[in-house]
Amino acid sequence: MNILGISALDTDCTAVLIQGDKVILGAGEERFSRIKQHPGFPHRSIEFILHKSGLGPEDIDIVAYPFFPWYKEAFLISKGYIQNNLFNIFQHDGLKSKFYHFAYYTRFCNQAFLDHKKYHMDLVQSLQKLGLGNKLRRVEHHLAHAASAFYTSGFEDALIVTLDAYGSELAGSISLGSQQGIKRVLNIKYPHSLGLFYSQVTEALGFKPTRHEGKIVGLASYGDPAILFQDVYKRFDGSANGFAYISGLNMKFCRELARKYPREHVAAAYQAVLERVVVDVVSTYLKKYGQKNVVLAGGVTANVKMNQRVFEINGVEKIFIYPNMGDGGTGAGAALYCASELNGSLRPYQLENVYFGPAFSDEEIKDALDKENLTCKYSSEIEKETAVLIAQGKVVARFNGAMEYGPRALGNRSVLYHAKDPAVNDWLNKRLGRTEFMPFAPATLYEYREQCYKNIKGAEHAATFMTITFDCTDFMKKASPAAVHVDGTARPQLVRKDINSSYYDIISEYHKLTGIPSVINTSFNMHEEPIVCTPHDAIRAFKLGKLDYLAIGSYMVKGE
Repeated sequence: MNILGISALDTDCTAVLIQGDKVILGAGEERFSRIKQHPGFPHRSIEFILHKSGLGPEDIDIVAYPFFPWYKEAFLISKGYIQNNLFNIFQHDGLKSKFYHFAYYTRFCNQAFLDHKKYHMDLVQSLQKLGLGNKLRRVEHHLAHAASAFYTSGFEDALIVTLDAYGSELAGSISLGSQQGIKRVLNIKYPHSLGLFYSQVTEALGFKPTRHEGKIVGLASYGDPAILFQDVYKRFDGSANGFAYISGLNMKFCRELARKYPREHVAAAYQAVLERVVVDVVSTYLKKYGQKNVVLAGGVTANVKMNQRVFEINGVEKIFIYPNMGDGGTGAGAALYCASELNGSLRPYQLENVYFGPAFSDEEIKDALDKENLTCKYSSEIEKETAVLIAQGKVVARFNGAMEYGPRALGNRSVLYHAKDPAVNDWLNKRLGRTEFMPFAPATLYEYREQCYKNIKGAEHAATFMTITFDCTDFMKKASPAAVHVDGTARPQLVRKDINSSYYDIISEYHKLTGIPSVINTSFNMHEEPIVCTPHDAIRAFKLGKLDYLAIGSYMVKGE
C-alpha cells in the first residue's frame, strides 16, 4: 500500500510517502523552491518522491490531506465565529477589548474563507493534472496531528496532545491513543488558541508570527515573568472545559504591553502563561485517564521549553514530540491515519530518523564543486578530518547523506563547531545573517546523555530530534558553555551510531581529542532561507557565510 501524504497548503507544504505503516520519504517544498515556508501545492516534493521511489501516479493508492473541503471549513469557521461571539459577550473583559476581538475575528474569518477556497482549488486541480484526483482522502486537521505523533512514538498507549493556531474548527485537542486507535476526549475550539496567543507576542515584539516564535522562547529567559504574569494570565478562564482565551483576537492588548514594557519581560510573561495553561490542562487529563506517556504535535509544540514542563509533570514517564510538529507534518499524520483505518488498527512504531530527503553521490558533489571552480580535497577519513578541524576551533559546514525532513538540521545539513566559546552565539550568527536569542543546540553522543543532562530518562527518543530542553549538569555547563542557555538549559540532539554512523564518528573523534562528547549543531542556511538541499545550495551558503571549511560528501573545501 502506497499512501502519499500532502500537508496543509497554507504554509510549509510538504509531501511524504507511507509504505505499509511507515514514513519512508518526505521533504518540504521550501527546500526545492528556496522559498521559506513555501505555501501552495508541493509539486517538486512529489516529483522527488515519485522519482526516488520509482513509483508512478498509478502506483499511489491514496492521497491523504489534513483539511476538509473549503465549504465545510467555511461552515465550521462561521459556526465557531457565532458561538464565540455569543460566549464572549458575557465574559469579564471590557467593552473595548470585546470590540477589538470582534473586529479582528471578522477579518480573520473573511481571509480564512478566501484562503481555504484558494488552497482547495489548488489541491484539486494539481491532483487532477497528476492523475491522482480520484484518490484524495481528507482527514480532520487535528486528527492528522494526533496520528503523526502517536503512530511514530513507539508507545502502546499515550495521552495525545495537539496544539496549534487553527485547524478544522479547532486550536487543539486531547486524545487517547491505544491499540484500538485514537479516541478524542477534548476539543479545544478556535479562537481559544495558544498558537494565536503566542503568535501575537511574536508580532508585537517585532518578529514574524508563525516563523520567529523560537526567538521569543529564547528571549523569555532574559526577563522576569512575574512582572506581567497576572495581567496576561487573567485572559484565560480555566473553568471552561480545558481553558478559554477571553477576547483572544484582541491584538491591541499585547501591542500595548510591548509599547509600555521591556520586550524580555513581555516575552517572559507569555512564555510562563503558556506553560501554566498547558501544564494545567495536560495534568488534568493525565490524572483523569491514568496515562504515563505523552505525545505532542502541532505548531505550539515547537516550543521546547513548554515541552520540558510537560515532561516534568508528576507521573509522566515518557514523552515524544513529532519531529515535524507544525503543519508540515500533517501530511504524514493524515497518511498514517488512513493506513490505520485500512488495517483496522496500526501499531505505533518508533521513528528512528528523519533522513527522508534527497541524497547526492560523490560524483554529483564533485561536479558541483568543479562548476564553482572550488579547490577540494578527497578524504577517505572525512569524519576524522572534520573532528580535528572542530577541535582546532574551525567552523565546518557539513553536507552528507539524505536531507532531513522537518524543521531541524540533524547532522546531514548542519554547521558544526566546538561548544567551548560562549561568544560564538554572537559572531557566528552574524556571519549567517541571523538574530537569535537561543544558544546553538548541542549534538551529544547518546551514551553520554546523563553526564550532560538532568532527568533525561524517558525523553531520549524525543531528544533524538531536538524537540525538548533539559536542565544541564555542571559538567555540561563547564565543558560546553556555548550550548547552554542563560537559564541553564539546552536543546540537545542525541546522536547514535546505529542511526547516523558518519555523524556519530565525527563527534566520537572529537570526544577522543577533547574529552567533550558534544559539539554545536546549527542549521546550514543563511538567515530567512530554507536549510540547504543540493550541493549547489551548500556551496552558495558556505560562500555567503564565509565559513572556514565545507565537508561535502567525501570532499573537504577550505574557505577563502
